[in-house]
Amino acid sequence: MASVHTYDKSSHRHVLPLRPTIKDYAWGIRGLDSRVARFALESGVIDEVDPDSPYAELWLGTHPSGPTTLRDGTTLESVVGGQLPFLFKVLSAGKALSIQAHPCKEGAKRLHLENPINYVDDNHKPELAVALTPFEAMCGFRRLEEIAILIKKHPEFAACISNEAKLAIFLCSRDENDKKKALRMLFKSFMSCPAE
Repeated sequence: MASVHTYDKSSHRHVLPLRPTIKDYAWGIRGLDSRVARFALESGVIDEVDPDSPYAELWLGTHPSGPTTLRDGTTLESVVGGQLPFLFKVLSAGKALSIQAHPCKEGAKRLHLENPINYVDDNHKPELAVALTPFEAMCGFRRLEEIAILIKKHPEFAACISNEAKLAIFLCSRDENDKKKALRMLFKSFMSCPAE
């Protein structure tokens, strides 16, 4: 992303300043503390930073929910001749983010065909995180032994898991396939827990 302040029109370089899309999700960092806000200001997407507004994500790509444009309004998609196979994001997370679970490429295509309102594109979501500031992330799951202890220790957690999934965790053998099956049951049960 080139800055509008440093872009020299007389230069014969082929660097085109991009206008990213800014997402203002509630979990974003507010005001100038947000890297997203500062990058948006520097790139000319916004004229000033609202100190009370969350600036959560900056998107560079061809995603239909936030397409990048050039200064003249031309979409990046038309410049590169189609959809990019990735979406570059800068996040400024001020609060813990929700669990992310993305389908594989084949699953994404199928889900998009079946339910395009909730699956707006047919791409999978491989992710790479590069921290620009101090950042904590969790990837994967705890060991089943730890999950079993947490189920016993926290009744509010246990209430979100079916009895069948709890039994699978408690009675799981050391076999890797058995562990995977128990973890799959736990995750499915937890993610489909009713809101109440």
